Amino acid sequence: MNLKILIVDDNKAVRGLIASRLRDLGYIVDQAADGKEALERLIQLAESEIRPNIVLVDWNMPQLDGISLCKWLKSCQAYKKGPHVYVLFLTINEGTESETMAYRAGADGYIVKGSWGELEAKLNAVKDRIIEEAELRKTIATLQQDPSGVLVKREIIDRLGRRAAQNDQLPLGIVLIDIDGFKEINDTHGHVAGDQILEAVGKRLQDSVRNGNVGRYGGDEFLIGLPGCDRETTEKRAQDIVARLTADPISTSSGAIAISISYGTAVNADPMSLDSLIELADRALYQQKRKKKKVVNLFPT
Repeated sequence: MNLKILIVDDNKAVRGLIASRLRDLGYIVDQAADGKEALERLIQLAESEIRPNIVLVDWNMPQLDGISLCKWLKSCQAYKKGPHVYVLFLTINEGTESETMAYRAGADGYIVKGSWGELEAKLNAVKDRIIEEAELRKTIATLQQDPSGVLVKREIIDRLGRRAAQNDQLPLGIVLIDIDGFKEINDTHGHVAGDQILEAVGKRLQDSVRNGNVGRYGGDEFLIGLPGCDRETTEKRAQDIVARLTADPISTSSGAIAISISYGTAVNADPMSLDSLIELADRALYQQKRKKKKVVNLFPT
């Protein structure tokens, strides 16, 4: 794992020497000539995938010193999200008082300049923590994800439940969809083909609902959240999503299989619990499936 380090130091020679040494250790190095330039760089990279993992900052710099830069970074909402950014002071300021001041500003480490062994040891310790955190995030993401690729039931229920409880952010539209005749698909083509259909439906749903509010509700049912959508918009979105899900047959180990989808919608234009919303959507889904069965019975094969 190649970690990214931003070196902030107003001494060009010192900055270059440190950068060269860190590149030899395998780090990806960026540089800023002072605190102000570093602040501009950090603002630019805040939402980027290439934002630094570690900021190695000098204490005394013109315009914006290391303490002020550290305080800004630790209070910035954009940097409170995502992977933790470690701030290490590399300074000539020795003594307990300076070290205490650095940690109170939010620093993750304090190294006196010239101690290469101490710097390398501290960076190795931070690297181990970053790798552990990345593995933990990956594990959590895996636990949140259903085999079909969308969120597991408890995760989608938790997300939409919190959204439904925020009365100041109404409305919330939800869509409950169901694959018609899924049991017959499993019986005819086998469970491997059935699983492949669920995976394909999950992928198409993720492409259709890009804000991540889609999860497996159970069996062949999927639950979709549409924040900010009124009844008309929710119904239109549901129709568009179903059209995308059924536009093309799904390739499986048993050949291409065309599917049809039933759906039900509900909207909490007024305060309403998520359970009540899902119950309304489930009723609408059931009514649509009944209508389809009546149409099929009129024209028996």
